[in-house]
Amino acid sequence: MLIKRLFQHIRSLNACAMPGDGGSDIPLLFPLGHFYSPIANTADIRAREAKIWAEVDSMPGIDLRVDNQLALAKALKPYTADIDWPTDQPNDPTRYFYNNDQFPMPDAEFLYAALQHFRPKKMIEVGCGFSSLVTAEVNRKFFQNTIEFSCIEPYPRQFLVNGVEGITQLVQQKVEDVDLGFFERLGPGDILFIDSSHVSKVGSDVNYLFFEVIPRLRPGVIVHIHDVFLPDEYPKNWMIDQGRNWNEQYLARAFLQFNHHWDVMWAGHFMGTRYPADIASTFTRLPERIGHGSSLWLRRLS
Repeated sequence: MLIKRLFQHIRSLNACAMPGDGGSDIPLLFPLGHFYSPIANTADIRAREAKIWAEVDSMPGIDLRVDNQLALAKALKPYTADIDWPTDQPNDPTRYFYNNDQFPMPDAEFLYAALQHFRPKKMIEVGCGFSSLVTAEVNRKFFQNTIEFSCIEPYPRQFLVNGVEGITQLVQQKVEDVDLGFFERLGPGDILFIDSSHVSKVGSDVNYLFFEVIPRLRPGVIVHIHDVFLPDEYPKNWMIDQGRNWNEQYLARAFLQFNHHWDVMWAGHFMGTRYPADIASTFTRLPERIGHGSSLWLRRLS
């Protein structure tokens, strides 16, 4: 009876319902920031921010393979020489530009070089936009559109709807509605490029990708996950000022711990913030932005 009364009291604290795609009127059982709520308590994290955002250089149970990452950066340098993207938005909507607010310079230049280096036959992108323009350009310029490049995006930007040379197909579906066989076609050297909702919750795209798609990928398949800041926390201003309660990188970290079936190939945030001079020697444009990357690249070993 006491528990029942407690739940009734907690429900009464929520004056409004959580909005949903279908106008759901399901009330919150616990207030935002409650210890049973997935939403962080701002006062609590402010009080502990020095500890939460302390810089660390390792993660127990995960080998970041720093020497391998530095070697990869050097190997990619020849592939970046002809990059000529504008800083500001050009008239051509199918061209990548640096001052977009979605896919920053270090991640874009790494993708441009990595595609030439790894030479995938197939690439599936989940969550599409400016990164898609980079891949499409590489596909046109260096592969004569022979990479089978599929974009899964339920809410595409207009340039994707209009069509971009170098993109083979646009799948206007939520990824969780796409058949698993679509991903099982990927072979060694192929790429699954993920830029998701970044939120693990009941029925989410993140859960579908981590629990259903990624475990089915063959050895040799490369996986990219965006907006991963490991081994650091999500940016402080995202959490405190903007209220971005994303949690995908926690799932990624748990997935990698003691997981000898996968290698960390590239941790863009980590390398750009800990080894900026080394990384800027490969990605030479806009060196002041070298620490802005957040791409995590993995490869299945077995």
